[in-house]
Amino acid sequence: MKKNSQKKLLVAPDIKFCWVVALQCEAKPLIKFFEMKCLSGSLLYPIYVSNKGDHALVISGVGQIKAASASTFLREKLNVGNYSAWINIGVAGYFKGPIGTLYQIQKVVSQSTEKSFFPGLRFSKIVKGATLITVDQPERDYLSENLYDMEAAGFCEVAPLFSCNELTFVFKIVSDTQMMSRSFLKKTYVSEIIDQNRQSILRLVDAIDDLVQEEKNRLEKFGETDRVLEKFHFTESNRLKFERVFRQWRSIYPDRPVPQVGQKKSAAKEIIVSLEKDIADAAYNWVYND
Repeated sequence: MKKNSQKKLLVAPDIKFCWVVALQCEAKPLIKFFEMKCLSGSLLYPIYVSNKGDHALVISGVGQIKAASASTFLREKLNVGNYSAWINIGVAGYFKGPIGTLYQIQKVVSQSTEKSFFPGLRFSKIVKGATLITVDQPERDYLSENLYDMEAAGFCEVAPLFSCNELTFVFKIVSDTQMMSRSFLKKTYVSEIIDQNRQSILRLVDAIDDLVQEEKNRLEKFGETDRVLEKFHFTESNRLKFERVFRQWRSIYPDRPVPQVGQKKSAAKEIIVSLEKDIADAAYNWVYND
């Protein structure tokens, strides 16, 4: 029974948030926030899924390659849709305190490849912005005024391919500085400083949720033309006309269902005529109201 339920879960959830974290201690507060449970103890990368099926989390381990690999693993294992938000969150070193400060990363730079990434839309009213340097070895000196981690650049390399750059986010919490060495960090301490940012994280999730829903709606409407074209036979000229008329019609009626017609040979033309009538009615109403 347990094995069957796990197989079903691989395709069932409507995942809206994909969390990628390096360490179990970073994941622990998020697992609690969103009521996640472990999908399986035998997976290459541990995956957790919320009871509602809207949050998924993968623990990658330390390093850029592992972050990229775990992100890809999560997407393929859960068949994640192309409207989901991808979020890398965890602790990072900084040249100054205060410890526990949450930042949204506006720019990620890979120290080894010198590639730069600019993930996500900004939430400046919720969280501060900063630049992050991803390094291959733990940073100890913090000579520049940037945050330092070991995963974000690898994550940013692949996550936008699964959804879009606007729905790819990196958030980091200051865990160590020049005055406090990373070697003194304890697992409980890491979990605590993430837990302390619970309210800000939940506010960010609410804001991102709106973006996810907008993208899902956009993609569903974009796919409408394909579904209609597959259902009815269109000549090449009618197909081009339908696509042009449909774009205009959908901009006027963003929530109206596509007109229903029968399966007759003339069905394709009937749909076009129906859309044109709706557009003409809207134009008449605009003139009349003026």
